[in-house]
Amino acid sequence: MGTKILVGNNMDKLKEINDSTVDCVVSSPPYFGLRDYGTGTWEGGNPNCPHKRLTKISKDTATGHASMYEQGHVVGDAIYKQTCPECGAKRIDEQFGLEETLEEYIEKTVLLFEELRRVLKPQGTVWWNLGDSYANKSSAWGGRGKNSILNNTGLKDKQRRNTIVPEGLKAKDLMMIPARVAIALSENGWYLRSEIIWHKPNPMPESVKDRPTSAHEKIYLFSKNKKYYYDADAIREKAKTKPTIRNKSAEGYQADYAKGKRFSEGERTYGNGYANKRNVWTVTTKPFKGAHFAVFPPDLIEPCIKAGSSEHGCCSECGNPYERDTKVVSVPQRTTRDNMVGVIPGRDKTSRMNSKEMESLVREEIGWIATCKCNADVVKSVVLDPFGGSGTTGLVANNLGRDAILIELNEKYVEIAKKRIGGDNPLFSEVEDG
Repeated sequence: MGTKILVGNNMDKLKEINDSTVDCVVSSPPYFGLRDYGTGTWEGGNPNCPHKRLTKISKDTATGHASMYEQGHVVGDAIYKQTCPECGAKRIDEQFGLEETLEEYIEKTVLLFEELRRVLKPQGTVWWNLGDSYANKSSAWGGRGKNSILNNTGLKDKQRRNTIVPEGLKAKDLMMIPARVAIALSENGWYLRSEIIWHKPNPMPESVKDRPTSAHEKIYLFSKNKKYYYDADAIREKAKTKPTIRNKSAEGYQADYAKGKRFSEGERTYGNGYANKRNVWTVTTKPFKGAHFAVFPPDLIEPCIKAGSSEHGCCSECGNPYERDTKVVSVPQRTTRDNMVGVIPGRDKTSRMNSKEMESLVREEIGWIATCKCNADVVKSVVLDPFGGSGTTGLVANNLGRDAILIELNEKYVEIAKKRIGGDNPLFSEVEDG
């Protein structure tokens, strides 16, 4: 399959994906109240009007606005209606993130996750990147560079819309959106397995002077079931170990020396000095020309895909993933005791200890094993991104030997994704429009 791109509203397009066919979901959805991606359409009025000034219809006159959802389906013309004051045309927009209230944004996320639950395999996971924002009476929308595809969309650059400060919050309050979304999903039956901190060494500059500049976002790891696929070996990181002294006092040194326990051999690590990956990931942002600054970084996506889907693939009949087959072997290694110093009984000065050969138990990969008894062919794991954007998730997935399904509402972003995935390497040539 390579990469398949489905063009349209993700709630509709997810219905085209069969049940229990996706191994993991990796996505960075539009954040609440952050950016207008220019997918709205206009009804009525003068078709030649530029619709430069957009004003939101008041809540009491926006028919059906308070009830955005019917039986789990988004009402197409109920999301953030607007009226052009010059010609009276009404703007209809299905974009995620432009909801009038935070409650609507969370509700919409929960509904989307219901569809993700259906398409995920029983052992599937969701890796969800979310940023936070502040409760303000107004928010900037549509900000973009001169080369952005969001230009010429009928939207005034950096236009502002009035927003509603969520109930219980004050202007300038940090809204804690990622935490609120995570709690709502947990209450809806999802297993919240990890909160990963994405540390940004090069964050977006901020003009604020009364608080620290934001330099991190959250990635939440959700699973649909208690037991799920997680390949810890695929993302282990280099262990930072050093020998430790058992006792810090001279008397302690002598006591341990007398017992043959002069120094410890250092922290135990997983084979060849690798340890389980921590939940703070330092990844620089990398702007992509023609899109916007917040493009999903490939280095952030890669560990999610590696851990959330089998590198070897899955059973073509039942969909169960293959798991790594390992064994424990003994390998010689030198201790670092020759770098330690201690007080030796019978000597009046500190002496350097001799190094020593010893053995260490190491886990070694020997192959892959099936987790089922089907004895069927092996197919590639499938990664889904319901907010495909410029196609970074598909690009990384294909590069790691996985198939990918992307869903994107903005056709201009679809064209960018097709060029990136199809043009970087012949391996990425299978791109389909849904």
